[in-house]
Amino acid sequence: MTKPDLPEESQYSQSGVDSAGAEGALSGLLKHILPSHGYNERYPLAADIGYFANVIDLGNGEGIAFGTDGVGTKIIVAELTGKYDTIGIDCVAMNVNDIICVGARPVSMVDYIGCSTTDTEIFEQLGKGLAEGAWQAGISISGGEISQIREIISGIDLIGACIGHVSLDKVNTGKQVKPGNLIVGLAATGVHSNGLTLARKILLGEDWDEQKTNVNRFEDKLGRTLGEELLEPTRIYVNPIMEMLDSGLDLKAMVHITSGGFCNLNRVEADNIRFVIDALPPIPPVFNLIQDWGEVSDAEMFEVFNMGTGFCVIVEGTKEVEEVTAICKEHEVPCHVVGQVEPCHGKEVTIPAKNLLGKGQKFRSSSSLS
Repeated sequence: MTKPDLPEESQYSQSGVDSAGAEGALSGLLKHILPSHGYNERYPLAADIGYFANVIDLGNGEGIAFGTDGVGTKIIVAELTGKYDTIGIDCVAMNVNDIICVGARPVSMVDYIGCSTTDTEIFEQLGKGLAEGAWQAGISISGGEISQIREIISGIDLIGACIGHVSLDKVNTGKQVKPGNLIVGLAATGVHSNGLTLARKILLGEDWDEQKTNVNRFEDKLGRTLGEELLEPTRIYVNPIMEMLDSGLDLKAMVHITSGGFCNLNRVEADNIRFVIDALPPIPPVFNLIQDWGEVSDAEMFEVFNMGTGFCVIVEGTKEVEEVTAICKEHEVPCHVVGQVEPCHGKEVTIPAKNLLGKGQKFRSSSSLS
């Protein structure tokens, strides 16, 4: 069922995540940070800021991709359940899935754990998940930091930073995307590691005691408890994407669908294009529960969550789609053609079935869509 945009403050803002405020905060940072790009002439950046990762030019045609991300408030679900052994997979996934977007092969990662506790069992579980994620991604965990900051953090915060290798002539930021290209969506495993603040508020309740009870509640529509659903690890897309690149498959762009949803397609560098998402795969039940229980608008759902598609590759045509599909099948990653690229003035994403228009990182309802 399609729900209209709600006029009041967004559910995400009410749950504690101020997306508009984050944009202003980023602007304040960037006016000071962007000039630093000229401080190191020996190792300049090979891409503009704003894509999923950046690349440092090492010379001789070689580059290092670099990025950082964390698991957000998904760590709170781990705390509610007392199960921390998969959250490290999410940390690795959020980092390596960004690194591959620029065409780089992930190499190594470091972790940062800010904490108010040093419980041995919890840290052993965190290590187990990080090791599993590293194995899935084919990377090393080369170091890390444990910071006891009880005055700032109650519990644990888990963040990573990852590097990857890419030849400078293979750096991909979506400059070659053009009208007529097809968009292939690779399936997500669930909510992944974005929007958990909103998902927890709606599915588990407002206060800690309520969440502690509801996290173990079995939900028939999911076939498992709410906590088990929310802790499902983020899918790591490294192996299928690396096989596509190694095979010489021409990927016009690779896009990690995280916060911003399909609006992340707007981050490609090509311009005067419209991404038309007109073949959505079935929406996984967890998102239907979140939307129905929380009365969340379509615009906000597709802006906050991946809605079942965790990664997109953009290719020339049907021949390349067949190759992508074959590789994804080999790696047991479901995929579908979810749309195509059309010409337009500027850059935007449309989801006709939901009557949505996305510019920048924000969706709105558009009566002009059929």
